[in-house]
Parts: sequence; C-alpha cells; structure tokens
Amino acid sequence: MRFIGHGTAPVHSPNMPGTPRVSVLFGGDGDEPADVGMVIVEVPPGAGMPPHRHHGSDVILVPIRGAVRVTKDEDGVDVRVGDALLIDKDEAVGLTNTGDEVAELIVAAGPPAFVTTVSRWPLAEVAAEPVTPR
Repeated sequence: MRFIGHGTAPVHSPNMPGTPRVSVLFGGDGDEPADVGMVIVEVPPGAGMPPHRHHGSDVILVPIRGAVRVTKDEDGVDVRVGDALLIDKDEAVGLTNTGDEVAELIVAAGPPAFVTTVSRWPLAEVAAEPVTPR
C-alpha cells in the first residue's frame, strides 16, 4: 500500500504560459512495479495541450473541477465533472479548458509510461493556487 498526502505530490510543468501543471501521484518512478500511474492535471482557463499521444499508455480522464474539451482530428467532446473519457494509447488528442475556471482532472494511465514522462518535466514554479489532491 502507498499513500500520498494531500498537497504532497510533486508538481511538474513545462513552466510556460498557458500550460498545465501536473501533480504526480503514482507511477512517476521508473522503479515502481505498478501497472498503472495517476496524476492530477490542472488546466488554467484558456490553456491546454496540442494534439499529443500518451507515450504508450491508455489513459482515463475524469474531471473533478471545471471542464475541458478534448479533440481528436475534427471531432471533440466536452468532458465535465461526473464524466469519464478513455483515450487509447495510439490516439492523438488535444485538450483545452474553454471555461472560465481552473479545470482539475484525475488521469489514470496504464501502463504508467505517460506518468514517467511527465515526472521528467521540470518541477513547477510556485503558483497562487497549488495543485492538490482532493
């Protein structure tokens, strides 16, 4: 059993304007034997990520605050609190927070290759509103 205390997960970000911040909960250490990883992604209003793949991981995205629009090619879906979205490892998707509040997403990834990649991003600079597990 492993426990991550509220607000204690390392937060990573490209540290560029309009980019998400990611709290790495599980799966960020390449030595972990887990088959799944988990992060919390904070996406500021108007921010997002261009089309990308998840480094060999299937991911499940579940908003816990706000909403995001996820696009694949010309198709898109709005994902809100109470929804869940499965993205296959070979799918390239983009994500945008089209709302006026910060969106927080729980993202589970299996295998955790995606989380391992995110954990290599720089540690995030201090922000006014930290990303914290709820």
